[in-house]
Amino acid sequence: MRLQLIATFSAVFLTVSALADGAASLRADLLAATTKHLNALLGPDGKVVALKGKSSAADTAQAYFLAYELTGEQKYRAAAVQVADGILKDMRATKFGVLYIKEKENPAGEKVAGGGPPAFGWYTATLSYIYRRERGRDADLKYVAGVIDAFPWNEQGWWSADIDVNTGVSKQPLSKPSPVNKNASLVLAAAVAAESIKEIDPALSARLKHKADQCLYKQIIPAQQPDGFWHYGLSGNDPGNKDVIGYFMVTMNALIQLRQLATGYDDPALTAAMAKASTFARTCIAPMTEPNTGPPCARRTGSTPTRYLMPRDLKRAFALALVLVNNGDADEAARILGHAMPHFPYGNPGEDGAHAAAPSAIMSRLLTRAGGP
Repeated sequence: MRLQLIATFSAVFLTVSALADGAASLRADLLAATTKHLNALLGPDGKVVALKGKSSAADTAQAYFLAYELTGEQKYRAAAVQVADGILKDMRATKFGVLYIKEKENPAGEKVAGGGPPAFGWYTATLSYIYRRERGRDADLKYVAGVIDAFPWNEQGWWSADIDVNTGVSKQPLSKPSPVNKNASLVLAAAVAAESIKEIDPALSARLKHKADQCLYKQIIPAQQPDGFWHYGLSGNDPGNKDVIGYFMVTMNALIQLRQLATGYDDPALTAAMAKASTFARTCIAPMTEPNTGPPCARRTGSTPTRYLMPRDLKRAFALALVLVNNGDADEAARILGHAMPHFPYGNPGEDGAHAAAPSAIMSRLLTRAGGP
């Protein structure tokens, strides 16, 4: 009996050791790829090359700062602040601090200069996170928080989907709930900003925290389906011209970052919701993602591919891997990334590079906190 127990214990120990080694190897590969990409974006003078797109700049700034926190390399910190300062400059040059994304049409058929989440959530959250850790940025932190606070909000628990950046008016009536992924990005932004100005402006901090929690606990979590899926809209709609599986992963990306970049969100309600969502990703999205050959997800729309293939759907592979790593499923993440990493767009200054670098940096952080090197 004693020998049997010893054998059982040894087998368990070897299994746990193998899993730990696998996670450490994945972490090393991800961090190496992230830093290789970030190095390729640095010119000979140490300045970051021109980046393409609002989300790309925010994701790249975040990747630089997380790389700095993981490695201690001061050049990554300087690069992160440089990119963040560029975003801030562009924000201050606008009337409401919301950057233009593209021309849109309001319900009256009028063309408007549209801007808003999820890009708005990404770049304001990134600035709040970075500036809180830099000295002498109190005024900038308060400015960013004020921009988030002024963005059109319905007290029932959602933000506008987008606004006319010239007038500040919501493109759609605020009575219409906006898509879940856009709200999730602003939950992230409001929560990180609230924490960043808690000592600077307690009243503004409290308002932002209230909005973040109202949206998260009164709208997003209750809207989750029994299988863990979130529809594109809080009201349950799934437009056929949207890859709703991709937008589901955008929502999860925001919630994962929420727990990484802000504190106080380790409560049972959010933990249970993320566990359900992670199960959905593992059982419904992973099987249709290369190298797996399983059936397409039952939740897909006509705009969702039957399989996510590389390099066409590279950003989906990294987004899915982030969900898997966050849930402790590093082995399946490594399988999928094994087919994605050879296509890593090193030095790409646009969305392709950012959509690989930012999730890789966050995964490196997650694997480090889980007991890696």
